[in-house]
Amino acid sequence: MSNYNLKTPVGLKDYLLKTMEKKNNIETILKELFLNSGYNLIETPTLEYIDVFTKDMQDQSLYKLINKDGEVLALRSDVTKSISRVTSTLTKDFIYPQRFCYITNTFRYPKAYQGKDHEFTQAGIELIGCNGLYADFEVISLAVKALNRVLSDYKLYISSTEFINNYLDDLNISSKIKKEILKEIQNKNVVKIKKLLDKSEYETISLIIEAIGKKDLLVKIKDNIKSDKSIKSLEYLEKLYELLEKNKLEKNVYFDFSVLSFGNYYTGITLQGYTKGVGEPILEGGRYDNLISSFGDAKDACGFAINVNGLINKTKLTYERDITYVYSSNKEKLYDNLKDGYFASLDETLEDAFKYAAYNNIKKVIDLDNNKKYVLKEGEYVCQE
Repeated sequence: MSNYNLKTPVGLKDYLLKTMEKKNNIETILKELFLNSGYNLIETPTLEYIDVFTKDMQDQSLYKLINKDGEVLALRSDVTKSISRVTSTLTKDFIYPQRFCYITNTFRYPKAYQGKDHEFTQAGIELIGCNGLYADFEVISLAVKALNRVLSDYKLYISSTEFINNYLDDLNISSKIKKEILKEIQNKNVVKIKKLLDKSEYETISLIIEAIGKKDLLVKIKDNIKSDKSIKSLEYLEKLYELLEKNKLEKNVYFDFSVLSFGNYYTGITLQGYTKGVGEPILEGGRYDNLISSFGDAKDACGFAINVNGLINKTKLTYERDITYVYSSNKEKLYDNLKDGYFASLDETLEDAFKYAAYNNIKKVIDLDNNKKYVLKEGEYVCQE
């Protein structure tokens, strides 16, 4: 029989010591970036009425419970939907656009259970009440800057729900077939799609969903389609990429039209970020102009969320605290000499103090007994004369 006093539920973890320090460092870096970019912090409840997360569909990923009044609640699974509720209720007198940012935990049953987190921290932004080229650029550029600050190796993929929908509408296919194609696009299942379209249509869509590239990919696709609406969608993406180029943010950005993000509410650009060794997106987002209106107040919106937990073992950041570990065999003398930034050693010997400080990545140690200062260099504490 399992001892539940000593276990965490499946998909839930404890974070401590260096792992927690790295996680906190990532959150601090991203929070500072968002705030300095003009975004304001928002916090929504951990529990919401289940309707907030099921307005567009029944969601099997939800953690559900019933309160004492018999009301069905759910743990927050999607911050975007929570903020959409807020926008439709508490912010009617706000001047728009509104820029919100958050760092908060979300809860979700994954499609495949084994080894997947059910609780994870998201850091993200939402730009509410604004549409168009420069609004989308603001969100994409902030996504690039955020990933640049915490990763040395990643790829950010841009797609467009608007372009895919325009292209499929031009084929004059039934809504049923269109729905099937959208499902298979995400899986890049060109074999299944081939059975649903004629030869010429299949050749073009296989190019669209199999190729990954820069601006030249857009040009190549544009040469193979005739619809003005579809071409305009591609030209819009070209302008977005040109803005990224002008701001030297294009290096890790690619177009991939098989990208469909977690939410099924996106109406324009969609974003997914990946890094080596992480099998899931570390960033997801896009434009969702119809979601907020489903809560009663129509507002255009665009945003993204970063999976902080997915970055912990991949980040280029190293955690350092500007504190000094102070040792003395005379504890009364030790506590008489403490000040801000000084951390009292409770160790029995100076050697023990060095071991503890190194384990906790504390760079500076003071030996009060001998009035000496030490600095950690290449794994050893070196005396500073």
